[in-house]
Amino acid sequence: MPSEPIHDVCVIGTGAGGGVWIDVCTRAGLDVVGLERGPELGPADFARHDELTNTHRHDGFAPDWRNTLRADSAEIATAHHSASLAQCVGGGTAHWGAVCWRMREDEFRVLSTEGPVEGASLADWPLAYEDLVPYYDRAEKRLGVAGLAGSNPFEPRRDQAYPNPAHPPRRATLALQQGAQKLGQHPFATPLAVNPRPYGGRGMCMYAGQCSTFGCPTHAKASTLSIHIPAARATGGLDLRTETRVVELVVGQDGRVEMARTIDAKGSEREVRARTFVLAAGSLGSPHLLLSSRSARFPNGLANGSGQVGRNLMFHILSYAGFELPEPSMGAFGPVGMVSVDDLHPSQASRGFLRGAIISEAPEPGPLWAAYKANEYLGREHGAWGKPLKDFMRRYPYLGCLISTGEDLPQHANRVDLDPDHVDDLGIALPRITHRSHPNDLALARYFEEAMKEIAMASGAVRAYGFDFSRAKGGSGHIMGTCRMGSDPATSVVDRDCRSHEVSNLYVSDGSCFPTSSGYNPTLTIFAIADRAVTRFLARRMRRETT
Repeated sequence: MPSEPIHDVCVIGTGAGGGVWIDVCTRAGLDVVGLERGPELGPADFARHDELTNTHRHDGFAPDWRNTLRADSAEIATAHHSASLAQCVGGGTAHWGAVCWRMREDEFRVLSTEGPVEGASLADWPLAYEDLVPYYDRAEKRLGVAGLAGSNPFEPRRDQAYPNPAHPPRRATLALQQGAQKLGQHPFATPLAVNPRPYGGRGMCMYAGQCSTFGCPTHAKASTLSIHIPAARATGGLDLRTETRVVELVVGQDGRVEMARTIDAKGSEREVRARTFVLAAGSLGSPHLLLSSRSARFPNGLANGSGQVGRNLMFHILSYAGFELPEPSMGAFGPVGMVSVDDLHPSQASRGFLRGAIISEAPEPGPLWAAYKANEYLGREHGAWGKPLKDFMRRYPYLGCLISTGEDLPQHANRVDLDPDHVDDLGIALPRITHRSHPNDLALARYFEEAMKEIAMASGAVRAYGFDFSRAKGGSGHIMGTCRMGSDPATSVVDRDCRSHEVSNLYVSDGSCFPTSSGYNPTLTIFAIADRAVTRFLARRMRRETT
């Protein structure tokens, strides 16, 4: 098996976490090798707007991903394709909705705020909001986030305005703003990493729709594919290897990672050596690789002396409310989530559950999506077929929708591990997802479904209907936990700098390090945590070189 010279840094994965590490390290003059399991896609690939592939089959960006799924250990796991995964340059940022929330201050101390919850494995973060403020600032500027600072009365402290103005509202947005205000709520423009004007060398949004789960053919939607990877390439310090799968991380006699064993699309095997390894393969891919990297020193998987690798898997709990306006809504055009409401987010004991969710407008991504929801809209007693379905689809231009992103409480039993009964084409055990929603999550989902229908009807909707995503297997595309960040090596996998407690030259820098999920889309926080981690890594490296 051919080997090669030792690189300064090896980054596995090129999404929000890996892309930041690649960008910052190469601009600091380091020699970086980036390993990406999927291909590098571009505008020509994204221009196809294949709704069936991207929105329903979820195989446009990760066609060869395989895992199994069960609700608990008593069930037999069956084949399943987890929603909205991405194996390509840019990772999830290649097809994300580009919604950019900062977590509130209390989101970092859920255990201290709420106290223990039966059946949940709550934990405080080893970081506070103040630790991430400069990195949130930097991420928003780099991504060109569009929004209006101060318009959300519940947002945490911020030190700068958004670099781009908020997007102009569509008809459905205006109606929802008025409806929320009638209910005494405070609607505001959703912060989006989508250019409303040329910014950062990228063009402006064409408001064509089909944004979330689709790539952007104009790169108006920010991604590591369009920002961080090109910047790293421009330094000359990046060796990016696509369609290259890492099958094992190998430790040396000193207990440090010595090499990554890889295999490419042609079947060629290589040993990639580096002084530092950064694992950023996502909250399913990262624990799967660690658990697959067993040795005499780490018999239960690399960096898994605590037994916590793969544990505390979280998906956001999503609820949905569709509605029909009396006039065409223009709901299918433009980026996602043009308006949001955060009034119902904080815990309220009277509701019978803890925590909450952000409510956002979510444009209809296409007619197939509307047809998929027709059963909920028409009522299952009529069925989504024949004349009722045809009449429903004729009303497609009048449709709009709201979605709530609710906090999924971590549970020790919810996890990713190695399936003993199913292997891939290389003979490696498939990742097995075990996940059952906590009763608190289900109560939250039901409450927010009704709350969104109330907003829709106050907005002048002719009718509104709900669809509780908690009934859908596999959770949302917001996947977190599995390599928890913490101060205690007995109960966590990495420290506050995303560095393994057990392997000194190994970092895990993606959504897997989240101790709790918050009720906000996680990607901006992944960008900020990665930037903080790589900045502190470089500072330590500089101190070693100058002493």
